Amino acid sequence: MDNIILSGMLTDFSEKYELSSESPDRQFEKFANFCLLKTDHYDSFDFDKVATGDCMGVDGVAVIINGVIVNELDDAQAFTKTQFDAKFFFSQVKTSSSLDTGDVLKFLAVVRAFFGRDISVVPPELHGAFEIKSLIYSRAAKMRQPPTVELAYVYSGRYEPNSSHASTQIEVEVNGLKAMPYLFSDVTCRVCDGEAMARLYRETQNDIQKEISFQRHVALPPIQGARAAYLGVVSCKDYVRMIEKDNRDLNKGIFFDNVRDYLGGGNPVNQEIAKTINDPDERNQFAILNNGVTIVAKNVIPSGDNFKISRFQVVNGCQTSNVLFSNRDTLTDDMYITVKLIETSDVDLSGKVIETTNSQSQVTKEAFATIRPYHRSIEDFFTAMRSTGFSYNYERRPHQFDGRDDIRENSIVTTPSLIKSFISVVLEEPHKVHYYYGRLLSEYNSNKSSELFAADDYPGLYFASHHIVSRVKQLCGKQRDLYDWAFHLALLVKKQVAPVLKKEVALDDKKFLQILRRIDQSMEEAFQHSVGVLRRLSPSRNHNRLPEVTDRLLHDLGRSVLAARKTGAVASTRPEKTSRADGRYVGQLISVDHTNGTAELKYGPYSVKIALAELDLEKLRVGSRVQFIIRGGDVSVDPQSLQ
Repeated sequence: MDNIILSGMLTDFSEKYELSSESPDRQFEKFANFCLLKTDHYDSFDFDKVATGDCMGVDGVAVIINGVIVNELDDAQAFTKTQFDAKFFFSQVKTSSSLDTGDVLKFLAVVRAFFGRDISVVPPELHGAFEIKSLIYSRAAKMRQPPTVELAYVYSGRYEPNSSHASTQIEVEVNGLKAMPYLFSDVTCRVCDGEAMARLYRETQNDIQKEISFQRHVALPPIQGARAAYLGVVSCKDYVRMIEKDNRDLNKGIFFDNVRDYLGGGNPVNQEIAKTINDPDERNQFAILNNGVTIVAKNVIPSGDNFKISRFQVVNGCQTSNVLFSNRDTLTDDMYITVKLIETSDVDLSGKVIETTNSQSQVTKEAFATIRPYHRSIEDFFTAMRSTGFSYNYERRPHQFDGRDDIRENSIVTTPSLIKSFISVVLEEPHKVHYYYGRLLSEYNSNKSSELFAADDYPGLYFASHHIVSRVKQLCGKQRDLYDWAFHLALLVKKQVAPVLKKEVALDDKKFLQILRRIDQSMEEAFQHSVGVLRRLSPSRNHNRLPEVTDRLLHDLGRSVLAARKTGAVASTRPEKTSRADGRYVGQLISVDHTNGTAELKYGPYSVKIALAELDLEKLRVGSRVQFIIRGGDVSVDPQSLQ
């Protein structure tokens, strides 16, 4: 690849996602699909969901229903039971610096065949998406409008549309797609050159800065957890420019923290907002007729009335924002919107703002499940475990670790991935992990016995679940036939070495650490035993969705373990690791010993002693959270927590 900037970004991307062992072509395919989809689909994007392997002509496909990337027919059926919107995305990705017209035309020909009725002329790698497409059109009565199609041809050179013969041919082919009767409400095709891909990669890092004129603003009094907070009005035109991407599309990524997705132009509330915008007698009253928006930003630089904001999320006001964007051509200079702007990196404060600003109207229970205070306990537990060599970082809010060069992307544990590990290992239903995580939250949180992130769950259950799945995936390596069954193999490993990892079994720190040692000591042997059970059953790849296959694997494992015990084949053990790593941690003050001048802090399953002189006992009580540092075996209060 000749593009120096893009090469550097691709290297950075490949290191973050540990793709260095893959071919440059495959790396760039993943990079491109990531850049094109991640920002708008932060919670449902997955490399495996959109990759097409060795498919001829198409390097990425995504079927998007109500804003969620869906690659399972079951999920598609669930999302289309009520009114829905659908979009089809296709990409072809080339590392070359020149645009190959023949490649573009082959790409468009495959897409056109995809929207026909004969699956036999469609590459087999697209058959799953084809079946979902057929389901979508069979439920046309519930569509808000016909689906849209977005096509992207990516290469590393520089595109000059006015001087490119390919642009004319692309236009002809796209018009041919549009002419297919009754299928689409819109078809777009964009050629993404090296410069466009570099810009998109910056957007995926949430590394965008916008400048707005924040007129008639006031600074709010000091708020705990916030560096600053402001209230004021912004021109509606300026606000729309702030929520746009460089290509003038709506930047959906800045609304991910908003628990309520856009409900569409047909929603009664949104119709009223649009009516106000288009009414000459009311539009200049928009600021007092609308509740406005709330923005949480990690960085705010005020200079008079001009504010530079970066790494921001619109946590309340998704409906207003979308309606303003849809009606941007009718906005006038006398229209303003009320904006509450909060500068903070405190994820606890962000969570409170999200919950309180979205509590005025009905929101589904599962929408708030991921901002429960319990997630802080999980984060603290994961942080504590890093003192003994575990490298996992729990991301309880999206973009929490943006800008942290010291944290590898593959060490970040997201809430959706933790849910899948927990359901597989603790709840013992790995056949369900292919569902969208919002659906899993809704299903499991309808019953107290299966509730996810329940306040009385021992956090170690979540840590152990992730650790087992992570180790199993590492051991699977590039063996695709095993990787597709990683969650099932994780359950089989757990049944052999840590069967007590269940919601109904009470765990304490001592018992948890014993279990964790046993997991690490016996992992490889238990994994090989599990692989043997899987290979003997030899199920088809798509059978990992069937509950009866899970039951059969567990049954066969039981018989296999019993036979191994009779022959004396048991797991070997290795020495225990006891070192504590230097770093910053968060603990809970559990006792104070004035006689010895020490206090005890509990963090995760561990505890440490700290000198009373380090603590401000006028502000701290037993049960208080304390941020502390371990350095060379010494424990001290984190000075940043005292600022």
